[in-house]
Amino acid sequence: MRKYAILLLVVLVALLGCAPQPSVLVVTLESPANGSTVNSLTPILAWGCSEAGASYRIQVATNSNFQNLIIDASALSAPSYAVPSGKLSNGQAYYWRVNASKGSKTSDWSTCWSFETPAAPTTTGTMVVNATLEGSAWSGQVNYNITGPEARSGSSVSQSFSDLAVGAYTVTYSSGGPAGATLTSITPSPTQTLSAGGTITFSLNFHMQPASAIVVNATLDGASWSGQVRYSIHGPYADSHTSVPQTFTSLPAGTYTLSYRSGGPSGATLASITPQPTQTLSAGGTIYFSLNFHSQVTGTITVGATLDGSTWSGLVNYTIHGPEVDSGCAVPDNLSNLPGGTYTLSYSSGGPSGAILGSITPSPTQTLSSGGFADFTMNFHSQATGTIYVNATLDGSPWETAVGSGSIHYTVHGPYTDSSSTVPDSFSNLPTGTYTLSYESGGPIGATLGSITPSPRQNLSPGGSITFTMNFHSQATGTVLVNATVNGAPWTGAVRYTLAGPYVDSSGTVPDSFSGCPAGSYTLSYTSGGPEQTVLYGITPSPTQSLSSGGTITFTMEFVGVLTD
Repeated sequence: MRKYAILLLVVLVALLGCAPQPSVLVVTLESPANGSTVNSLTPILAWGCSEAGASYRIQVATNSNFQNLIIDASALSAPSYAVPSGKLSNGQAYYWRVNASKGSKTSDWSTCWSFETPAAPTTTGTMVVNATLEGSAWSGQVNYNITGPEARSGSSVSQSFSDLAVGAYTVTYSSGGPAGATLTSITPSPTQTLSAGGTITFSLNFHMQPASAIVVNATLDGASWSGQVRYSIHGPYADSHTSVPQTFTSLPAGTYTLSYRSGGPSGATLASITPQPTQTLSAGGTIYFSLNFHSQVTGTITVGATLDGSTWSGLVNYTIHGPEVDSGCAVPDNLSNLPGGTYTLSYSSGGPSGAILGSITPSPTQTLSSGGFADFTMNFHSQATGTIYVNATLDGSPWETAVGSGSIHYTVHGPYTDSSSTVPDSFSNLPTGTYTLSYESGGPIGATLGSITPSPRQNLSPGGSITFTMNFHSQATGTVLVNATVNGAPWTGAVRYTLAGPYVDSSGTVPDSFSGCPAGSYTLSYTSGGPEQTVLYGITPSPTQSLSSGGTITFTMEFVGVLTD
């Protein structure tokens, strides 16, 4: 009986082993390989499944527990997924997994794999500034400036500047360097272009120079003189001193100027500096400056005036310039005990009421000899007044300023000067003489000044009148377009810039357009803003363009760099 029971059990086990078992969905990740670095921010993730015809769900996260999901896409029909642009960032590790569904069955999540995105492309570079002395490397104190997309300065070499924005940079030497040496060149060029991830090197090349000397001495009435005198030397080397003779040694070659300040022989005046106040010192050479003084006897200057040819006395303000400077407020006047030399009289204000100064005789500038006299006479003339009229035309027809028609600004220069912003306008009770009309700005909207007739410069006679007519002509307008690109692709957003030319305006967005602009040359200047993490590479086709009548010009600001989501 027991034998039959065992046989029955064997038969049941065999029957159960032959019955069909339910299938299990299994997802196996394939690429990219676990832990690998992909070559773009839009990689294709692929996997395999134990059964065909399944649909899939994929998850991508920044952590392995998938608490911070970047992607959660389902109902995928193919065993691969192309990551959309803008989802991933450079230099970041990501984790991904997939499950499958078919009918009523859903698989477990696949094993979690990871991948890394490529590092962000660099937009900066490095600059190195060093120096040489007679061809050998030299380090020490030297001052220089760096201009370009970023500005820097340095006070020593060698020095490195990292994380600089790409673009053209120029190094200019300011001062310092090896003692007794001069800068002869900056190699390979004072201006170089820094590329992304690259390095440029500027070398300040110095060379020693032979020592040179300057000798300063003095004479009095042609004979050598020594004593206290203040003077300064200006040139590649600058210094001051208070006595002569004096020698300055170990000086760099170049052009030097000696300037007299004060002092010298008592009762004498400086007549000249010979051979020249400015001389060139050659390497290893010597130059001489001689301060030449002359003894002097004082003289007298008289100042008087006439009105219409007759002697006149009264209040008048004037100044005398020369070896001594003085001023007066009335005539006649005497200025005594003046050193000999050249004097000039300058009229300031005052004089006979209703009169104008016609001349200063015998000359506004005269030479006063030692113990001599110089006479200045200010000659005034009575004058009758006249009237000036100013008007304007537009395309040959009279035009006047009014609300909505445009404003205008001009100035009348002559014996009397005045400005106005209105046409027609008149200026009465003006002293006679030559007057000039200067147009400053404005006029009919959309028009340009063609001429001032009969002439911009005219003579107003006593009791007469003159007329200035500003003739404007209409001009066709054009349009200025401004847009931007980033890495070559069109870009819209906030960016500040200014348009300058016959018409001036600014904006804070692109694209933008400026219509009704008068023809002429326009320049676009970038101020700030633009795509994040980018730099302005250039403005094409040129930052300055010419707008023709009825035409259109386009400025494109080209930004380069890395965009993030």
